[in-house]
Amino acid sequence: MEPGPFLGVVLSIAVNPLNPKTLYCAAFNGGVFRSKDYGKSWTAANEGLPNRQVFSLLINPGDPDRLYIGTDQGIYLSADQGASWRLLTPALKEWNIRSLVADPTEDPRLLYVATDQGILKGKENNWKRISKGLASKDARTLIISRHGELFAGTFDGVFKKEKKGSSWVARNHGLEDKRVRALAIDPSSQSTLYAGTASGGVFKTTNGGKEWKAANRGLLNSTVLSLMITPEPYKALYAGTVDGVFKSLDGGKRWFATGQELPFTVASLAFDLSEPRTLYAGSGGRLFKSGNAGEKWEEVSHQVNYFGSNPLSAKQ
Repeated sequence: MEPGPFLGVVLSIAVNPLNPKTLYCAAFNGGVFRSKDYGKSWTAANEGLPNRQVFSLLINPGDPDRLYIGTDQGIYLSADQGASWRLLTPALKEWNIRSLVADPTEDPRLLYVATDQGILKGKENNWKRISKGLASKDARTLIISRHGELFAGTFDGVFKKEKKGSSWVARNHGLEDKRVRALAIDPSSQSTLYAGTASGGVFKTTNGGKEWKAANRGLLNSTVLSLMITPEPYKALYAGTVDGVFKSLDGGKRWFATGQELPFTVASLAFDLSEPRTLYAGSGGRLFKSGNAGEKWEEVSHQVNYFGSNPLSAKQ
């Protein structure tokens, strides 16, 4: 298979919440790419990065000009929309940073980080491990509720940490496949979560992880790589699988395939906060966009400038 315009699997997509014209993609082997026109054209944004092994990307919720990426050599920060990057974590240069989240209840520069060697909390150059209670240090994904509760997806199941808690507690009852690759929280019910697994499909809990039940009817492939929930009035649950994107309108009771224009494997999903029917799906080096909640998709990764430019020169 050709690597695609982004030169590697698109593992993370982020849309600027204040200016949805601006979006970013993180591609493993390709690095970071930025668009200022809803994805019509792209520019590489890798100045200061030693390599292009990028797992995750986060826009700072308090300052959308600040970006964080997780790489195989630690966490990097850009304070200028990707024009340049600097290493935040010199001591973590051998760590794979798979997931980044910011706490909406605290300083937006305070991050929680899932890595292959445990979970971290910190900002700038001040980081500490918070892995007590985890059965596996190999954390794959993190999400945080509006109340500051953390949920970690590992290959030993789901773990929960209360905002003021000192350790993680397993939340795996009913979770038939504990190899959790993706998590999503229902924006209208913070105790309802979904877990995407390596071969067991999707599981749902309505009580904060105390009990899980399979939610796979209509899901044609049980390998789930990404999950996303769009808010009202266009509320829907989406799953990125190795057979494309599936959608549920009833909380996972029934799934159906979205438009057939997508490739088989979809590793990442995102949506436009100002228009939740506008979706993005990342695959093997390519990005796809839907303007009608997944009914039809089109590729938007044709025009890529690999040599980069200063994104501030045409700031919008």
